[in-house]
Amino acid sequence: MPGFSMFPPGIKFLLAANVGVYLAELLFGIFRFGNGLTLTDFLVEYCALWPLGSGHFLPWQLLTYMFLHDGFWHIAFNMLMLYWVGVLVEQSWGTKRFLTYYFVCGLGGSAAHLLLSGFFQMGGGPMLGASGAIFGVLVAFGVMFPDMRLFIFPLFIPIKAKILVPILIAVEIYSTYNAQDNVAHLAHLGGAVTGMLYLLLMSGGKILARRKAGVQSQWSEPRASVAKDGGLFGRKRASGGAVDAEYRDIDATSHEASNANAQNVRQGKTITQEEIDRILDKIAATGYQNLTEEERDILFEASRRMEEKR
Repeated sequence: MPGFSMFPPGIKFLLAANVGVYLAELLFGIFRFGNGLTLTDFLVEYCALWPLGSGHFLPWQLLTYMFLHDGFWHIAFNMLMLYWVGVLVEQSWGTKRFLTYYFVCGLGGSAAHLLLSGFFQMGGGPMLGASGAIFGVLVAFGVMFPDMRLFIFPLFIPIKAKILVPILIAVEIYSTYNAQDNVAHLAHLGGAVTGMLYLLLMSGGKILARRKAGVQSQWSEPRASVAKDGGLFGRKRASGGAVDAEYRDIDATSHEASNANAQNVRQGKTITQEEIDRILDKIAATGYQNLTEEERDILFEASRRMEEKR
């Protein structure tokens, strides 16, 4: 996909950090520290999320548990899911907002697990895995791109996000009451609920607003107010204005205004925010493969300028 980053910075960081920890444990897990603990034992003891009354709980575990996984299939499924749904969300919001949302959902998952696991009698061992945060990202994806189709193992049938996401949440609710497995379903639900509350708060409670005509423009950053054009998260677009291909975090400020006359040299014309939104909406609706060469070139130039600004 030339010009349209398949690995935006936030996704790249999360994949590298999670896989890096897993490989370190896989390759060096049997090495022992001075206190006799192996690397694996050390990570579980100090970085996995232990129950509050266990005597092993430490505050930083609320975040560090998200970077630990129990085996290949655990991390493989989580990282694939993060990639499938996270790239478009980050490309829409920008890296800072995406990572903030990701870790807020992860904290929501850990809080739900700590506070409710005793009530549901769901074990007293340590919890690990990024699933809580990923469920939050999945909720954001379902809200922003409801008609985009996803595959899920083992069905391999494309299902629209607006259908699949509620199904997955319903399965987690059922599993919380009935499953006899070793899965932290409360963390999954906590991440999903936290994500929805975050989106509701940042959109001023109007997250369920939908456009009545055309392709729904969901490529917006979460804001506290709703724009006049009815965008989901209320990003206010400059009418007919041009921006310097910085489509990740655009605000109507003087900084962006100073770059308003930037031109796409390759295309010989300005790149407007409306044009970028239209192309991204088309990707969400029909896929990247259906873009024209001109649309791909616009994304290429936008991505190049975005990289230059980092």
